[in-house]
Order: sequence, then C-alpha cells, then structure tokens
Amino acid sequence: MKLIQHVGFVVGIGIVGAIGGVFAGLGATVSAHDGEPHEHAQVAAVEKSSEDKQTTVYSYTAQAGDAYTQLVRKAVQTYGITHDKQIGAARIVAIETQASERAGWPELNQGEVVSFDEALLRTWVDAAMKLSDNDIAAWQTYVAYIDFNTNSIGE
Repeated sequence: MKLIQHVGFVVGIGIVGAIGGVFAGLGATVSAHDGEPHEHAQVAAVEKSSEDKQTTVYSYTAQAGDAYTQLVRKAVQTYGITHDKQIGAARIVAIETQASERAGWPELNQGEVVSFDEALLRTWVDAAMKLSDNDIAAWQTYVAYIDFNTNSIGE
C-alpha cells in the first residue's frame, strides 16, 4: 500500500503545481469518511501561553508503517466528523497532498507524535471547499488508490 500511495502522490505533484495556488501558504485538508469511528483520536484542549484562550489540537502517535499523509487524512476526517463537515474524498486527497508537500514529505518514526492545530485544519478545509469543479475532478483520479479507513492509523 505504501508503494501505491507514494506513486499516487508523486503523480499528484503535477496537479499540486497546477492548483497549489488555492492552498498557498496552507497545509492540507480532508473530510470525514462515513461510518468511520475515530474514538482513538487524541483531541486535547491546550492553553496558549500568555492568554486564557484554549486551542484544540489533534495528536496522533505513529505506528509502524504509518505515513504523514495518513495522519493528515485522519486529522481532517476527525475534524470533519467533529464539525459536521462533508469535505469529500477528492478534497481530502488535495489537502493531505498539499500538507505533506509543505511539510517536506516527512518520514515518521514509530512512536513519533504528530499534532495538528484545529485552526490550521479549519484553514485547510476552508481552502479545499473553494476548489473548482475541474480541480476536484483532477483530484478524484487518485481517490480509488487511497484507503480512507484510518481506524488503525496513529493509534
């Protein structure tokens, strides 16, 4: 599955360049997958320094074989479920690809904790919701090659 993901994302880089402007300065976004429980997602309220405000952070611990793109996917899906957003698979692929590219396609170590601030996830999702029909159709090409079941990812 890693090979298929890698090939799909490498091919997707061409499309990233074509529609990357929509996500300029942003990471990636995804939406909830119907019927997929995310009870293992660690969502925490963390106090910001020097303020009384709290921010929600989605944190995941990488398991053997987990990829950064999968953790982004799970975070976006969890965000979508939490906020009742119907993001759609093609937009999720666009978000996770953009976020992974901007992060430098990091390789994860088993036990590594990766966290995503909810405000960043919201920004990614909002940008993805503005994709044109043509952009969505282009990203849809990769949907068949992606496993959107993230139940065992980042446990």
